[in-house]
Amino acid sequence: MTEYDAEQLTAGFRSMTMLTALVGRGGRPAAVAPTIPLRAAEKQYGWLPVTVDGRERRIAVVTNLRLMITGEAEIPLWAITAIRPGAEPWSVALTVRGRGEPLELSGPWVPWMSVVLCAELYGTAWPPAFAPVVAVPAPRRTWEGFCVSPGK
Repeated sequence: MTEYDAEQLTAGFRSMTMLTALVGRGGRPAAVAPTIPLRAAEKQYGWLPVTVDGRERRIAVVTNLRLMITGEAEIPLWAITAIRPGAEPWSVALTVRGRGEPLELSGPWVPWMSVVLCAELYGTAWPPAFAPVVAVPAPRRTWEGFCVSPGK
C-alpha cells in the first residue's frame, strides 16, 4: 500500500493488536471525544482515513451505533451482516443489508476499526467462524544448515 507511510501502518497494526488483546480479556473499546453530534447513549470510538472500494480516500467515523463514511449513506451497525478480510492488504469487506456488493474499506487503521466493529456486533475481536491466522516466526537456519527455533 503506497499511499500510507510506514508509521501509520505500524501504528494502526499496533493499535489493532492491543485492542484485540483487550477485547479477548473481556474489555471494550474506549470512547473518544466526539467529532460529530452523537445520539442518546452513543459513543464515538474514533475517526480514520479509509479508501472506499479501492477508489477514493474518505473519512470514516465509528461509534457503538453506526459507521459513517463521507459521501456514503450512514450504516447502522445492525445492518452489517458479515465482516470478512478484504481482497487487498489492510482491508475489510462489510456485507451490509440493502447494498448489493460488499463495502470494501482499506487503510492503515481499518484492522483496528474491524476489531471495534466485531467487539460491538459480536462481543469478540473476530467475526463468527473466522479463525485468525497467527504469524509464527519461521525457524532460523544456522551456518551448519540445521534448523533451530527462534531465540536459540
